[in-house]
Amino acid sequence: MNRFATLLVIPCLNEETYLPGLLESLLPQALAREIWVVDGGSTDRSCEIVSNMARITPRVRLLHNPDVTQASGVNMAAKLAQERGYDTLIRIDAHELYPPDFVETLVDTLAATGADSVTVPMIATRRVADPWQRAAADLQRGWLGHGGARHRKIARSGWVQHGHHAAFRLTRFLELGGYDAGFVANEDVEFDQRLRAAGGRIWMEQKAAIRYFPRRSPRALFRQMQRNGRWRLHTARKHHRMLGLRQNLPVIATLILLLALPSALVLHPAAALPALGYLMLVLLLSARCGRSSLRVAWLALVSHIGFGLGVLSAMLKRRPVAGRS
Repeated sequence: MNRFATLLVIPCLNEETYLPGLLESLLPQALAREIWVVDGGSTDRSCEIVSNMARITPRVRLLHNPDVTQASGVNMAAKLAQERGYDTLIRIDAHELYPPDFVETLVDTLAATGADSVTVPMIATRRVADPWQRAAADLQRGWLGHGGARHRKIARSGWVQHGHHAAFRLTRFLELGGYDAGFVANEDVEFDQRLRAAGGRIWMEQKAAIRYFPRRSPRALFRQMQRNGRWRLHTARKHHRMLGLRQNLPVIATLILLLALPSALVLHPAAALPALGYLMLVLLLSARCGRSSLRVAWLALVSHIGFGLGVLSAMLKRRPVAGRS
């Protein structure tokens, strides 16, 4: 594997807030031969920012993705990268902070482990000014937000079933057809299941952990979690599997809340006790966040209900048309 045949791909949609700092932080990473920003139809200044940077350095390139989704954008870049002789593709998400040796660490880890894919832990950053965004970071840094997911905390390096996507052996990625372009979200989980089913191995590298910026408002978080819940169920259906305990808990909590009032009115007031117990648990687990505890509790409810409703809505209809969320 040629260490210098490494491409960074950034799927992008309306990321003007984060793109300038992101590109400036990635350019010093010497093993990154090029940085391709694949835009899915941004209506803000994202394309202008990338085009301006591309005029300064030829290592930055703007590609346009007519199919909109991140999955289709990465697939398009991967096929073009193979034609240009790249060995390694590293996926970069715009709203994240990357360590200065990120690319080198991933390339060396691919070589040392023989893995087909190297994933990384991702931790929500509290280095934000908005109080709701900081509360979302507090939520997602704890069990109430991530449910014990290994890649959502700084865990030991080792073989995993799934992690936050980072580096791929390009040939292996394309042999499996890349991402399922019909997936609006959860394409990473779906790909990892196909990769492992085909005998592939996934390594998570703790030294390459990244920080990410969570959603800025309860509404944005709700929409994100509802979309994740919907497409998580589609992944399970595609691979003929059941949702795990971590995915089922928000669904159970949502059903408890939805049924609490009618059950209490029709059956007995005691039927509302499970809902009250859940709400008390959320408040208790949020209390350690200090002054932001009430915001964290509210965002926990928003997150759980959003994911639960996403799963429940997906149960009632067929898989949506690609490109719609």
